[in-house]
Parts: sequence; C-alpha cells; structure tokens
Amino acid sequence: MAALLHRSLHRSRTPPPLVAARLAAATLLAACATLAACSPAPSGGAPAAAPARPAREVRVATVAAANWPRTLRVSGELLADEESLLASKLAGRIATVAVELGARVAAGDPIVVLETRDFELRVAQAQAALAAARARLGLATDGDAASDPAAVPLVRSAQSELADARREHARLASLSGDGVASQAALDAAQARLEAAESALADAHDEVANRQALAQQRAAELALAEQALADATIRAPYAGTIAERLVDRGESVALGAAVARLVRADPIRLRLAVPESLAGELAPGLAVRLAARGGAPPRSATVTRLAPDLDRRNRTLRLEVDLANGDGALRPGEFVEAEIVVDPAATALCVPLEALVRFAGIDRVVLARDGAAREQQVTVGRIEGERVELLSGVAAGERVVLSPGALRTGDPLRVVE
Repeated sequence: MAALLHRSLHRSRTPPPLVAARLAAATLLAACATLAACSPAPSGGAPAAAPARPAREVRVATVAAANWPRTLRVSGELLADEESLLASKLAGRIATVAVELGARVAAGDPIVVLETRDFELRVAQAQAALAAARARLGLATDGDAASDPAAVPLVRSAQSELADARREHARLASLSGDGVASQAALDAAQARLEAAESALADAHDEVANRQALAQQRAAELALAEQALADATIRAPYAGTIAERLVDRGESVALGAAVARLVRADPIRLRLAVPESLAGELAPGLAVRLAARGGAPPRSATVTRLAPDLDRRNRTLRLEVDLANGDGALRPGEFVEAEIVVDPAATALCVPLEALVRFAGIDRVVLARDGAAREQQVTVGRIEGERVELLSGVAAGERVVLSPGALRTGDPLRVVE
C-alpha cells in the first residue's frame, strides 16, 4: 500500500480532488490495520472457549437417620472396691513381714507376725489358773467349767451333815414325847439341824463362787489365746498390698498401721453429673468406658446413685461397678465414660470417608444433578466408621465418598 502511494505521488505532484480523497482513505485504512495488528485485545473481550472437563467417577452414600443412642460423656475416677489400713491390735516387736508391695493375698493370709513368746506365756498362765479353779470344783482340767453343785464334795458333805442332824432331831423328838429324852437334848438337836441347813446354804454359795471364778479363768484364757492369735495380722479379704509400712525388728504400738490393702476387683467408677441432667439418670443405665492402652472398651451399668446433690459443685454422684479380673484398671486413675441416656435416639449419619476436615472446617461434597457441591457441616459424634452430622445436610441427600480435591461445579458420574 505504501509503495502504491509512493508511485502515485511520483506520477503527479498535484493529483485531482477525487484521487486525493481516495488516497487519504486508503492511508487511514492502512494505519488502522497496522494499529489493530499491533494492539492487544481489549480487556472486555470474550475469552476463548475452554475445552469441556471430563466427569469424575465417584462413589456416593445417602444421608440417613440411624439409631445412635444419646449419651452423656463425663470424666470419673476409679476407686478400690475396698481399701483397708491394717493395724496391730497389740503392742510388740515385729518378727516377720510376710508381704511386699504389690503382693496378692487371699483372705486370712498372714501379713505381719509379732514376736509371740510373751503371748504364749500368758496363755500358759491362764491355763494354769483355770485348772486350779476347776480343781476346787472337783472337775477335770478340761471340759465345761459349769458343774452340778450337788456333785461338788463341799456340798455333798454339807448335805450329809444335814441329813444326820435331821435324823437325830427326829429321834430325840420321839423320845422326848415318851418322856425318855430331856428338853435340853431336843433343843441341842434342833440347833444342830439349823446349823446344818445354814452350812448347806453356805456350801451352795461357795460352789457358785468357785464356778464364777472358773468361768473368769476360762475367759482370761480365751483372751490370752486371742492375743496370741492377734499377734499374726492377717488379710481380712483377698486383695493387693498397696503399701508396706513396717520392717522386721520394729516395735509397734497398739493400733499402729503395718500395711495398706486394696481390693480392686470389682473396681468402682465414681462419676459426677451436672444437676441439669440428674433427672435423666437411674440405676441400670448402660455405661461405656473408653478403650485404653489397646484394650477393648468396657461396658457396665449404673450401680448406685447418691440420694442428694453435692452442695459444692451441684452435681449428682453415681457409681459403676466394673469387672477387673485382669487388673488393667487401677484405683486413682481418671477415665472417660459415656452414659447411655436415651438408647432409642436417632441421628443423621454418613460414612467417615465422606468427611473432609481442613483448617478447622468440616465439609462434605454433595452429588447434585451430575455436579459436585461443597457443603459445610457441623459434626457431632464420630464412632468407628460413621459420623453424626448436626447441621448442613438433610436426610436423603447423597454425599461423595473420598471426595479428594473436588470443588463445586465439577462434573460427576456416580458409579456403584
């Protein structure tokens, strides 16, 4: 175009008006074409059409209401079913300590043994005193301390004397009536008879005193034997030694503690529930203990409820008895427990693999009309492979399983 213009100008330095107009129009068109070729496309122009994205094959699950019991999660403390501070009933020196920390003992097993020589001597002394008391009653050294008073020699002698006095009084009374015996002789016989009766009564009293003394000596012997038995401090029930508090050779006072024994099977779980929820609790409700240390979760039921609220924190105390034969649960531990308040409750559930969690936000990807739609949700409980959704979705909607990087608008193709 420029060359043509140059040739035209070269032919005629003064073109006619029509030619000049055509030359000006041609020049303007050439300049516009050049500018259009060199200038970028305006920002408001339509972008080039992008190629269509292929649909992604996905698996889906339907949001559905399922039975999910309503539970109350609380923290609690494990307590021994029984715990005793074993103490000595006697003062003495320790001869043997039969247990160590953690030792398992059965009911009646010896824990600590005191030196027994002094107690053995007291038993022998009491036995001798009892034998002497029984001898005064004419009894053998063993057997029942009670006896028939009529069989005691003292009473038999008094009874013989009384019988003789009665016969003598009767004989003299008969002779006095015949005028053979004097009144003085009859009076003497009467006095003897009365004395014999008094002697028999005294004999009975003496026998009663001797019997009481024999019973006292028997009681003293029993006390001495009990003290000898108490010199061995035994376990009152089967359990485990939690503390050993003395060593051999120590002198202990009356009531001094020697060991602490606990029984942890069953073990008690003590929980405290807020006042607002106390009305929903009752004995027999199911309780689940969270799994610990790879062990399976434990199940039990509410065993006991306190009759009143704790005034300090307005909570209701309850206890659960848990089997603990393996000893995996230890008194003093804090654990998490769930009380099943409403076993018939339902909840909206989806599989765990449908949930996407990122930066503190929970969401699922819905499959709607062949496209993905991201939806933020509120998550409740997570148990095993299912998740409770409190808000964000409705029953019957379909959620994508393992959505990965799907975004709203991405095309989908649902596969079984």
